[in-house]
Amino acid sequence: MDNPSALPSSSRRGTPAGWQTCEEVEHRNEILLAGRVIAEPSVRELHNGGQLVTWRIAVNRPSSKRRPRQEADPITCVSFHRDMVELTRDWRIGDTVQVTGALRRRFWRSVHGAASVFEVEAKTARRVKAADSSAVTSRGCQ
Repeated sequence: MDNPSALPSSSRRGTPAGWQTCEEVEHRNEILLAGRVIAEPSVRELHNGGQLVTWRIAVNRPSSKRRPRQEADPITCVSFHRDMVELTRDWRIGDTVQVTGALRRRFWRSVHGAASVFEVEAKTARRVKAADSSAVTSRGCQ
């Protein structure tokens, strides 16, 4: 084509067809996870009187020839919502859960210098299946 402006915007900028460019879409940070609980929720009291609940889940990966031994990704989830403490209280290792939230990077000073970790800050959570039964519970925190 003689006129580059006649091309779809995605083709001009090298963006895959159907995708929007940064100028065309708002920034988003949304996570949806489903996996097995591998560390039961624990609650920590904060200096401001609030509570922080933390748990870990393992999310299975599709099988891969590149990494045949890494079958799942362990992911730390946290929440500052007061209701989440109660919602996760009866979760046990092996339960299947679903979590929505946002990816966050937390920084702190350690004896070895600055350190950081990525976590999912949970907005909603529900147990889909208990480890020892097929009971389904649906609870969330907004």
